[in-house]
Amino acid sequence: MTQKSRLAQIMTHLQQRQTLSLHDIMALTGTSRDTARRDIIKLADSQLAERNYGGISLPNTFNKLDQYLDRQNDLLTVKRALAQRASTLLAGQRLLFLDVSSTVTCLPQYLTTKPAAPGLLVTNSLDVADQALRHAAYRTRILGGPLNAEQRCVQGPDSILDLAKFHFETAVLSCAGLTADGVYYAYEDDIAVKAALKQQSTQLMLLVDHTKVNVTHNFRLFKPSDFATIVTDQPLPAEIAAQIPADRLVVLEGGTTNHD
Repeated sequence: MTQKSRLAQIMTHLQQRQTLSLHDIMALTGTSRDTARRDIIKLADSQLAERNYGGISLPNTFNKLDQYLDRQNDLLTVKRALAQRASTLLAGQRLLFLDVSSTVTCLPQYLTTKPAAPGLLVTNSLDVADQALRHAAYRTRILGGPLNAEQRCVQGPDSILDLAKFHFETAVLSCAGLTADGVYYAYEDDIAVKAALKQQSTQLMLLVDHTKVNVTHNFRLFKPSDFATIVTDQPLPAEIAAQIPADRLVVLEGGTTNHD
């Protein structure tokens, strides 16, 4: 199918539904994630649709908050399983940072065992903070700074300064894409915080589901080997796994578990 035909098909469905996610477009056109993204960019550049993190919408019809919250339901069972497995690796740690991510947002509900001494969970995510207050056996702190309504997080120079007060045992992140070349993120505004986390943490942990594997995005920040632990739901391709020592890779039951 040519791009022209795909775009016409996408616009027909967009007129009917008002919004389409990236996964909707992939299913509709039978294309890869990268091809679907190129089609989204083409429609946005042509001002036929508005681009957003989750996909596209007709102009003036997109509610970014609703779309962010809807995105949390994508692969929810997998995300919860990743978070639950990660929680077992964090047991006993007293000072944690949880980054902005719909996957990481699932983690606080499993952090219910109090560490031996009082623990502190720090985040820049409104949703992680909400879940931590509800469920986690940790005191909860959110970084200071301006709020980003679309990403539902704190950003800006104040949050970087705030991070400098801490040294975390583990900072838990997700990503927009993981390839042999690196770990990718969608937003430039996120990069400074994530780079600072590498300096302010003893180790980094990555939670990544199979839909992010062999996917690139706007900004490449880390190498796979920068993470002390990578938790995923399916075995990684050989070219990525080769960069990660076996004791650093955790694959959910049903795949090949290389680390317990």
